[in-house]
Amino acid sequence: MPPDQDRFAVERHARTNRRVLHCPHCKKWIDYAERRALFWWKPKNGEINVGDHLSKIIVSNVLGQRDRTLMDKCDKRKRLIAIGSALHFASDGDSVWGSGVNGKIPADRHTFRTLDVRAVRGPRARAFLRERGLDVPEIYGDPGLLMPLFFPREALEPPSTRHPFLIVPHFNEPSDKYLSYKDQLVLPNRQPAGFVRQLLCAELVVSSSLHGLILTEAYGVPSVYLEWGNGEDRFKYDDYYHGTGRMQWHAGHSVEECLALGGNRPFDLNAVQRGLLDSFPHDLW
Repeated sequence: MPPDQDRFAVERHARTNRRVLHCPHCKKWIDYAERRALFWWKPKNGEINVGDHLSKIIVSNVLGQRDRTLMDKCDKRKRLIAIGSALHFASDGDSVWGSGVNGKIPADRHTFRTLDVRAVRGPRARAFLRERGLDVPEIYGDPGLLMPLFFPREALEPPSTRHPFLIVPHFNEPSDKYLSYKDQLVLPNRQPAGFVRQLLCAELVVSSSLHGLILTEAYGVPSVYLEWGNGEDRFKYDDYYHGTGRMQWHAGHSVEECLALGGNRPFDLNAVQRGLLDSFPHDLW
């Protein structure tokens, strides 16, 4: 990693000269600087997981409404933890906006003592943090639900072909598990806009990916959780649904069962979006 004085020079230069983005070394430094301001999980092989990459997309767009960028953050020693089941990555003093708990991670892996919490994914994440003595407001929602505010349906220009249903597997699931449904499969290893564009063609989305469910519901497409051995703990799914006011929700254990059940009932999307936007930590920028 470059010395601080070199890295900061690149950051300043990047704000005034976007041509710096064509320099491979500068792009690496800028990525590092952005990830000091905002945490998002990034696979070592460079592959995109739509749910994790979404954090950068949404936070950048919220900041852009006030002519700010990630690199404008006042104190980069403390990060913002936003979209994702990422609270186990938080350190003392970090800020939290809409993040959640990964139920597969042992509680003792959460080593923070102090956090600046503005919103969490749902009431289960709130209870988890309050048990650790933290102040947590009752502001719930996954910021992925803000996607339509920045990428409207009409701007995404979805294909005209309609599908009775589409399937989104979890990022870590082998795609050959879904060979019988290869024509209905939408993989989550792509940029958010392209991912959503495909889902908008469906009348129902069957998803074992949490952000497959979240992004689909954000655009008003019915969705249902496919609980079919994806290796994920139910905690984060409960937390998301509870955070949108749905204490009762259903899931299917096969594609056929999901199709029979249909989508979960809708919720007040506008209220959740307002709560998230009002709680965004603009003061950190």
